[in-house]
Amino acid sequence: GAAARRVADRLIGWSTLIAAGLGLAQAAAMPYLTPLFTPLPAVREAVAAPARVAALVTLTNGPIFAGEGIMMGLGAFGPLAAVTAAGVGVMVAGLSVSARLGLGVASVWWSLLAFHAVLLVGQLGHHLRLSPLATAGRGAART
Repeated sequence: GAAARRVADRLIGWSTLIAAGLGLAQAAAMPYLTPLFTPLPAVREAVAAPARVAALVTLTNGPIFAGEGIMMGLGAFGPLAAVTAAGVGVMVAGLSVSARLGLGVASVWWSLLAFHAVLLVGQLGHHLRLSPLATAGRGAART
């Protein structure tokens, strides 16, 4: 109960911190890494926006992967599938708009970020409100 909730909370916290560190490192390293892959200034400029959005996506990876693991561990496959399906719907809508408007590679990454945002809201909502750990957490907070 309460001990499992504390472990799950720590898992989300640590995975978020690690993902934030990786995302920040990715963003900070971009000016140094890009020249390793191309000498062309136009290509370096073209890759800048998608790389920045990719760093934002990296920030979301930690809590999302932890949330998926927690939901699987609880056997909450139905809610996990529903959240994932909603996220896929948002991502496909974003990709469709991007294709119609010719928005480019960065918009693909924005669509992935929108997918991640839906997953994050759904998984954290489940963790904090709907899961058996949510009840355990409320009980543990009072003692």
